[in-house]
Amino acid sequence: MYFFLKLTLTMWKNHIKITLRNISRNKSFNFINIAGLAIGLASSIFIILYIIDQVKFDRFHEKGDNIYRLYIEGKMSGEELKGAWNSPVFGPTFYEEVPEIINVCRFDFRSNLLMYSDPSDKHLENHIMYADSGFFEIFSFRLIEGDPATCLDEPNSILISEKKVPIYFPEGDPVGKAISMNNDSTLYTVTGVVENAPENSHIFYDFIASYSTLTSSRRGNWFNNHMVTYFLIRDEADPTLVEDKINVSLLEHIRPLLIEFLGITVEEFEASGNKYGLFLQHLYDIHLDPTVDMPNEIGFRPLGNRGYLYIFGVIAFFILVIASINFMNMSTARSLTRAKEVSLRKVVGSSRKELVHQFLAESVVLSFVAMIIAILIVVVLLPNFNQITGIELGLKDLFSWYMFPAFIVLSIFLGLLSGLYPASVLASFKPLQALKGKATASNGTGRLRSILVIVQFTISVVIMVGTMVIFWQFRYMLNKDIGFNKDNMIIMDRVYPLGNDRLETFKAELMKHNSIESVSNSTAFLGSPNNNNGYKIREKDDTETFLFNTYWVDYDFMDCYGLEFANPESRYMSKDFGADSSVSVINEAAVRKYMIEDPLNSTILWPNDDNTYHELKVIGVLKDFHYSSVKNDIAPLVAFLKPNDWNWVGYLNVRVKPGSEHRRLALDYMEETWNDFTDKQPFQYIFLDEHYDSFYAEEKRTGIITFIFSILSVFIACLGLFGMTLYNTQRRTREIGIRKVMGATENKILVLVSKSILFSLVFSILIAWPLAWYMTHNWLNGFPYNIGFQPALFLLSALLAMVIALVTVILTAMRSARTNPALALHYE
Repeated sequence: MYFFLKLTLTMWKNHIKITLRNISRNKSFNFINIAGLAIGLASSIFIILYIIDQVKFDRFHEKGDNIYRLYIEGKMSGEELKGAWNSPVFGPTFYEEVPEIINVCRFDFRSNLLMYSDPSDKHLENHIMYADSGFFEIFSFRLIEGDPATCLDEPNSILISEKKVPIYFPEGDPVGKAISMNNDSTLYTVTGVVENAPENSHIFYDFIASYSTLTSSRRGNWFNNHMVTYFLIRDEADPTLVEDKINVSLLEHIRPLLIEFLGITVEEFEASGNKYGLFLQHLYDIHLDPTVDMPNEIGFRPLGNRGYLYIFGVIAFFILVIASINFMNMSTARSLTRAKEVSLRKVVGSSRKELVHQFLAESVVLSFVAMIIAILIVVVLLPNFNQITGIELGLKDLFSWYMFPAFIVLSIFLGLLSGLYPASVLASFKPLQALKGKATASNGTGRLRSILVIVQFTISVVIMVGTMVIFWQFRYMLNKDIGFNKDNMIIMDRVYPLGNDRLETFKAELMKHNSIESVSNSTAFLGSPNNNNGYKIREKDDTETFLFNTYWVDYDFMDCYGLEFANPESRYMSKDFGADSSVSVINEAAVRKYMIEDPLNSTILWPNDDNTYHELKVIGVLKDFHYSSVKNDIAPLVAFLKPNDWNWVGYLNVRVKPGSEHRRLALDYMEETWNDFTDKQPFQYIFLDEHYDSFYAEEKRTGIITFIFSILSVFIACLGLFGMTLYNTQRRTREIGIRKVMGATENKILVLVSKSILFSLVFSILIAWPLAWYMTHNWLNGFPYNIGFQPALFLLSALLAMVIALVTVILTAMRSARTNPALALHYE
């Protein structure tokens, strides 16, 4: 046994020595191989790190396997809704009535609140979360100070995050001290210090207050959905059965309410084509599922998209395939130059098995060297990658315990995969033929190399087409006519310090400035709809409920945004009509989707709490405009005049004149006027065009990442072409010299060298186009407004691939085409 082990180690030691010797003797060949593999591996590692970063969201919770978020999915009058908004009554009720639910935690969020422990040092905070007392029993967020069992029990209790402690309590030890919000005389007592929200948590907070503080936590309205509910269920519980029990309980509670408020039964509601149900979304699925809408974005990190991870995973796989094909192509192409070496080793007694081991060892060593270089590339370029793509990947995952075994396994796998066929080719040479220089006849690997080149460029063209389609779709969404002018629009947030009593005076003061064209007040601004309410339409079946995104606006809203009417008979709310407090305007989508035959003689019925309706006659139909992302279909919208006595102040929409100078002057004046009216409360605003652009951050990031790796995939493929062309021209040096002596021009020599590559490229394009169409067609179908099939993008991708490849081949072959024939004829 000892002798056998010693013999095996000696044999592999010799393999490694010979491998290193061959690597040093063939520097250019091995440089191309190692460079291609290293770039391919580095590209794949970048993508893998991004995928790991997205997939590991929320995995740190110890009870994560049993945590679910409740969401509503329904359909009313053809309009579908799917969102994680709940009524406060859902959680406690289902906790009591469904035995599989062992704990519940409700969340609500607030933003734009002035907080202070010292009245002379106030700070504006945007991430205040309200949570039930079971928060720490369900989630594994770490409480640094305080008692997790009681810290959120009492109203007006609050936890402060680590990073906020030095800001509010520089002397330290905040527990037991008071903190204030806005001008509220009620103080919050700090009951603990909680860790900063982990980067891989979909929940985000700076403060956590007790949910019992909010009066809304005690509301019993089953249709007032505005907050979030999480459940912890038993280990053995089936989530589907839990959903069934939740919906049984839901129907029992809403059945009398439907009859009381809508005058219909549950069966009549469903018979009208409507549906309404509650479902459970697993904690681990939340971050990568953008199909479930959020009640707001204050307490959550931006969502990812599982579909994009699949795209990146496919790209990583393709890049590795291209890099492996480079290695295989170069190794099989070089096999003839090593034919005599192999034959001599066979003559002196080497077996086929030993030769295969030797060549596989060379391949694996090259793969390990490429992996080491790839890791170094990632370490050096990761900050630049983060900056370009707008993401925050760290090196922690790269050097985690599970990555090193993965690197080793991947290196061995790639080495074996890339080297297995070349090794078998090299080991199969017949000594006599090889020594006579006739190895070509029995070992024709040209066809295989051509097939591999076709595969390489098929993949490259598919990636290039996909990249162009993503960019054109992104460009289309950014530049699409959204139905109103979003440029030069400033949205003033947090205007409640003005109050309704001074709002009109403030608007009038702003209009005095030459750079400001229009000012309007509304409960939501275009780009941020915040109410999707159910109404009736008098002229429709009384059993039907119609969903409208709702805006409460003032008389200047339409002019401020530059909206247009769909017909000349329409009009907008006006001070000239005293009864306009009881009118409404709707959009074309509402007319079309709800089949309203005579909209200007229709009346929207807004339900009151006492089972009566507030009647709002439709006086105008607006042309459709995208008041939300272009990624969403335009849904029915209704706008009412905002009552003067509401406490809900909303936003101020300020249109300024075009030009950066007007924008600067307007902002300066707005801030100065704001300080005069509010005693220097924080001045908050956003630019509407930037807000709309933020809707497409995920598509922009996807486009940048695919662009980077499409360039790399083509570069790796061209690196292989460079090596192949270099080898072919060297192998045909004497032939080229003879042709030049016989009168062949440089152009003819270049055509001779490149025609086979050109044929392979054409064949690649013909294969790539249908594959690219299938993949991009499916992706585009996820957007209601998309660029459709664009033949020009397919042609442009093919043309770019051909130009890049031919330039690579021609520049490489040019040296041989210009070689002195006399020198070429002496080459051997």
